Amino acid sequence: MRHRIPALFAALFALAFAIPAQAPAQGVASLNGSYTYDASASDDVHQAINTAVQRMNFAMRPIARGRLRKTNEPYKRVVISNTQSQVSVAMDGRPAIVTPANGTPVDWTREDGEKLRVSTEWENGTLEQTFKAEDGQRVNAYSVSPDGRTLTMNVTITSPRLPRPLTYKLVYRKA
Repeated sequence: MRHRIPALFAALFALAFAIPAQAPAQGVASLNGSYTYDASASDDVHQAINTAVQRMNFAMRPIARGRLRKTNEPYKRVVISNTQSQVSVAMDGRPAIVTPANGTPVDWTREDGEKLRVSTEWENGTLEQTFKAEDGQRVNAYSVSPDGRTLTMNVTITSPRLPRPLTYKLVYRKA
C-alpha cells in the first residue's frame, strides 16, 4: 500500500505536464466584445511620449515626438474576437488584424504603408499583440476586468532609437 501512493503521485505529476497549456476558456470568452475609449481613466499619451523622448538629442526629439504622436493616437473603439486558434482585433472601423492565437507572426501593412510582422498570444492571462518593424516594436497587452466590463490596453514601444521605452495605459468600457 505504501508504494502505491508515491507511484500514483508520480503518475498524476507526469500527467499534469503532459496536458498542453492553453488560454483559460473564461478569459477567451470574456475578452470578446466591443469597447469604447475612456479618456478619463487612461494615461495622457502625449505626456508619456514627452517622457520617453526627453533624453534625446534636442534636434532628434521633435522628429521622434512627431512620429510617436502620429502612430499612438488612442483608438476610440476596439473590437476583439478570438477563439482558441485565431484572434481578430479591429480599431475605429478599420479592417481587423487577424492572427493565429499561438504567436505565429503574419505580415501586415499599416494604413501609412509601413510593413510590420504581427503576432498574438496569451501570456499569463493577458492577450499580447506584438507589432515588429525594422526600427522597433509595439506590444499591446490586453486584459479584462473580472466583471468583463473594462478592457485595459497596456502599450509598450521599444526601439534602439529611444533612450527608454514608451509605455502607457488605455482604458476601454464594454459597449
